[in-house]
Formats: sequence, structure tokens, C-alpha cells
Amino acid sequence: MKTESSLTKKDSAGALSTIDLRKDSGRGSQEIKTEDVSTPILKILHQLSPECNSRDPKYVEGAKPGMIYSGSLGIMQDGDKGINIMVAYAQMRYPEWQEMGDSPSAPVGTHMSIPADAKEEKGGRYRLPNGNYVEKTAYFYVLILVNDELKPAVIPMRSSNLTPARELNNLIKNQRVTDDKGSFEPASYHTVYNLKTASRTAGSKSWHVYKPTKVRSLNITDKKDSDMYKIAQQLEETVAKGTAKPKYENNRQSTADIV
Repeated sequence: MKTESSLTKKDSAGALSTIDLRKDSGRGSQEIKTEDVSTPILKILHQLSPECNSRDPKYVEGAKPGMIYSGSLGIMQDGDKGINIMVAYAQMRYPEWQEMGDSPSAPVGTHMSIPADAKEEKGGRYRLPNGNYVEKTAYFYVLILVNDELKPAVIPMRSSNLTPARELNNLIKNQRVTDDKGSFEPASYHTVYNLKTASRTAGSKSWHVYKPTKVRSLNITDKKDSDMYKIAQQLEETVAKGTAKPKYENNRQSTADIV
């Protein structure tokens, strides 16, 4: 919500005093470091998602399979419409999980590559000697465009969503901008993409995957687009430093995701 940066009012003695929001910017949070702030996760709701089960304490009214959801951000978007995003940073990681029922909602560790002692299983999983497994996962740190606001989030894509992850990577790598020196690949956040969801079935199982498409390229001569670009650039720098962390809150992948 847009507000005035300063406000003049009377104090208890009747004298005029000024509250300057810009001057007070950052006060109270001086000791909150970047590494103390986590990035909300965006996910697709499935039939087994607790948000879709009216008997589950985590049920969310109106939630349906195929919707794109983040409780932290207050986002629940119909999958047919999708969401518009700017990709600030993309990376491939191998989070380590305990088996369902034994595991916390967050991975117990993250590997940069497949551990040498891991044995490959189905769906991009690799079993470790300790009984845990690592799972090939593409993480997209994005800015979501919601009602003229930019909301940072991370979108993990694993298992059946690794194919849409490659599709989004291809869209990013195939973008071109031309100047007086020729054609070149712009930053990933020079383009706005849309993520819808599409249903998939295999036997008695059904699930949803992302469906990425290009919306438009930013016009950096436009102030609004230029500001969006700079905000995405800041998020990129934060992730590159390794200080951005996904905010896991019951975002554990359900068995409906594994095909």
C-alpha cells in the first residue's frame, strides 16, 4: 500500500512533531542479517496436499489440485491462469531427505552434486548408505508479479517437474538482445515468464506439472521496468552469495509428485 513518507502530528504537549518514515528506514531491524531471512517456497497443490483435504488442520478453503500456492505469501492462483515471474537465479542442487514419516519438513542437508556413494533410483532419486536419499532439484529464485508488487520466492522443481525446469532453462538461455556490438544473452530477469500448470496421468495416478511460457521482455528505458530489473538484480546477488535460504513449512513433497 502506498503511503506518505512523512506525517506531521501534535505531541502530548500540543506541539507539532514530524514522523519521517524515510529517515527511520531500517530502524529496529539493524541486527537482522541477510542470512537470517528465508525465501518463501511456491508449490503446486496435489490431491494429497493437506491444503486440499477438508479434514486436515492445514486445509485451505478453496484450495484445489493444480493451483499454485504459497501460504507465506498469501498466494493461491488457479493453474490455468498461472503466475508471472522474473527469474533472478537458477541452480541445480541435491537436497538430502529422510523417508516420509521420519523426516522434518526441510531437507537434512544439501549436496552440490550426486554423492559418490549414492545409488540411482527412480524419479531423480539417489539412495545413500545412511538410508536417506538425495533428489535432483532445480531451484528457481524468482520475483512474482502480483498486483503491481514484486514478491520474492523460490520454486523447487523435481521429479516430473524436471522436464518443465529444462523448458524454462531453455527459454532463458535462448533470449537475445541486440545492440551496436551485436546479439547477446541478457540477464535471466530481463524477461517476464508465465508459469501455468498442466495435468498428467499414469494409470490411476494423476499430478500436475509447471508449463512455462514467455510473456515479454523488459523495456529498461521504462522506469517501472528498470526498477523491477534492479530489484531482481539484488535478489540474484543475495542468492549468489549463498545467503538466501528456502523457507520450508510443510513444503515436503507428497507422494503424488513422484512418478
